[in-house]
Amino acid sequence: MILIFSEALLTTGLGHLGRCTALAEILLEKGNQDIRIILHTDESFPNWSYPCPIYKEDWMDLNILPKLIESLSVKDSKNSVVIYIDSYLAPASIYEELKKISQELVCIDDYNRIPYPIGSTILNPGYPGLFIEYDKSKYKVLTGKKEVLLRKPFRDEFVIPKRNNPPLKILITLGGADPNLYSEAFLNILSKEFPELEKHLIIGPGFSNENNLASLSDSKTFLYKNLSAMEMRDLMLKMDFAITAGGQTTYELDRCGVPMVMIKTFENQEGNIRGFSEFQGFMEITNPGQIIDVIHDFILKLSP
Repeated sequence: MILIFSEALLTTGLGHLGRCTALAEILLEKGNQDIRIILHTDESFPNWSYPCPIYKEDWMDLNILPKLIESLSVKDSKNSVVIYIDSYLAPASIYEELKKISQELVCIDDYNRIPYPIGSTILNPGYPGLFIEYDKSKYKVLTGKKEVLLRKPFRDEFVIPKRNNPPLKILITLGGADPNLYSEAFLNILSKEFPELEKHLIIGPGFSNENNLASLSDSKTFLYKNLSAMEMRDLMLKMDFAITAGGQTTYELDRCGVPMVMIKTFENQEGNIRGFSEFQGFMEITNPGQIIDVIHDFILKLSP
């Protein structure tokens, strides 16, 4: 039995759910059959295609957790119990409780968030773990780009098309929430400075400015919501360039071969951005106004 505990909330976005969905797919492909996702969620829960049952429960409540474990028949399982936790919210006490009932506890981590239970495995799926000094005398550590959890459409074989030169289509993807309203700034700047470019903007479930974005849109602006993994991949493959936050989407864009520039929208993205900058040469900007020079330079590099 494999249990995956995570969250998908307006305040935390869908990154955890995306990589936990990918994790479940990968575990199924390896021959594991009894996999379940237990999700603390709200109205932002997306209508994606899921590879295993999802239980919507507030598993971070110590008053609820024991009954939840009982309902999942964990103690009756004849096979070993492996538990994954991918959370920005769960306290250390929850991790300790779940470790007691599992043969292996895997803590999915981005920035060494809390002291995890001694003897557990830390999975930092991407670049950030390369910059963190985990105590390997206490934990088994798995990290680096080879550990990235990509959803199935991004793991499948597909052809990366030739990009337009000069670029015609730019993707703007800022994650589940846009607290800095970068989406409005980018639409404004691109419409004025590059009127010939198509702007394809992903609206996350935590965006509070959807009406403003609609009013800022022109004939070359396209807005998207609630895309499946396949729809997201197919959209990326049509793009010539991307402006992205520094989360899980960076790995999906990289898999699709899309040139990108990154902007940090939350502090926990710092490791990803540093990794893509240092190891792959992608650029980071710190404010939307910098995109003007970036695109001019990108077009110049493509010129014969």
